[in-house]
Amino acid sequence: MLSAPHLQLIEQALARSPARVLAVALGDETVIIKRQESRARPLAYRALNLAARMLGQPLLCAVPAYGGAAGQATEVRRLQALQAAGVAVPSVLHIAPDWIALSHAGEHSIDHLLSRSQEPQLAIWESALAAILDAHRKGQVLSQAFARNIHRHQGQIVFIDFEDDPTEVLSQEQAQARDWLLYLHSTAYLLQADRQILAQRLLPFLHQDSAAVQALIFSSARSLGWLRHLPRQRKPWGRDVISLQSAAAVMHALGSIN
Repeated sequence: MLSAPHLQLIEQALARSPARVLAVALGDETVIIKRQESRARPLAYRALNLAARMLGQPLLCAVPAYGGAAGQATEVRRLQALQAAGVAVPSVLHIAPDWIALSHAGEHSIDHLLSRSQEPQLAIWESALAAILDAHRKGQVLSQAFARNIHRHQGQIVFIDFEDDPTEVLSQEQAQARDWLLYLHSTAYLLQADRQILAQRLLPFLHQDSAAVQALIFSSARSLGWLRHLPRQRKPWGRDVISLQSAAAVMHALGSIN
């Protein structure tokens, strides 16, 4: 819990900055302050749900993100449940009416490390695969399991961003399969290794997840594999297209070796 002087420092920082998320130094400790997010527009959810139906992929459907007090309450609840289960997530240090204070999860996200670190890419990639599997084996689901929301801090993989709950619209197994898909989608295009090699490295982790999750992943591999024919060049197509193409190429390779 934070002391009264610490809370005063935080309020002063909030008064100075309009940022929704900011880091505040409290002595030798840095805490993350998250203001409540504005409510998302229904149009974006309808578009995503339409795309999920067109692709025949319920795992890609939109997960309600309520914003406001409801979104903040969801994040607090999920962080506390994940931490109680032994999953590495930020600790909730304080709950205010319109913001929360969280422990710092470090500066280095997996996508940052894959792009800029001198470490072997596959070792970085697999460290997060192992952490995702560990969360699933503890009976948990993540949420926005993109590489930007997976940090490495003090030698440990830490998950952040839990303002929604996929199990509101998906079964636990579907939500866990979705975790794998989102992580693959956000990393495959950054990896220099051949897609067949990536599939071979991914497969042992998937085989340790539940049979139901595996079935969903391999079903997705069959239905999404054709997207590997999308353009591979970032210009003029943009990151969304090449990330989808790369993930689909790994999924296709995964289906061929399983």
